[in-house]
Amino acid sequence: MYTDLPYIVAAPAHPSLDGAIARFCDALRDETRWFGERAGSATPLPSLIRRLGSGEPGLRLAAVHDGDIVGLARIDATAEHGPELLVAVVEPWRRHGIASALGRAIVGRAHAAGIERLVLRTSSRVGELRAVGEELGFRVVDLGGGRLDLLRTLAPLTQSA
Repeated sequence: MYTDLPYIVAAPAHPSLDGAIARFCDALRDETRWFGERAGSATPLPSLIRRLGSGEPGLRLAAVHDGDIVGLARIDATAEHGPELLVAVVEPWRRHGIASALGRAIVGRAHAAGIERLVLRTSSRVGELRAVGEELGFRVVDLGGGRLDLLRTLAPLTQSA
């Protein structure tokens, strides 16, 4: 498994990388992958692509090769149910450990920033993403109907007697 990233950009929200982030999101949009039960009528995760490219508050890390972003991880601090981890990698870079490496790096930064709980939402049909979540220490919560939430508490929980 390839886990040595060519580069990790710690602050890809910097304006100088706006073009690279836009090209990355365009590459995801242009893929011929289809999601959902109605293959052929669904489109590649437009909400994930939009949220990854968003400049909204949150942490973001990128894997860069030859000046192009090949993988992007973001913690969306504005997500409805609390901070949410978003990860995507473009072809042909999938299945080389990039999502796992980005996920580990950004989860570590989230912990250092004091974020206590992260959510990673996926579908049971996306086995690679489920495996990445499990590798990063997320707890799988089966919501039924093919929906999973992967939850990770970053800080110890306190209890009172």
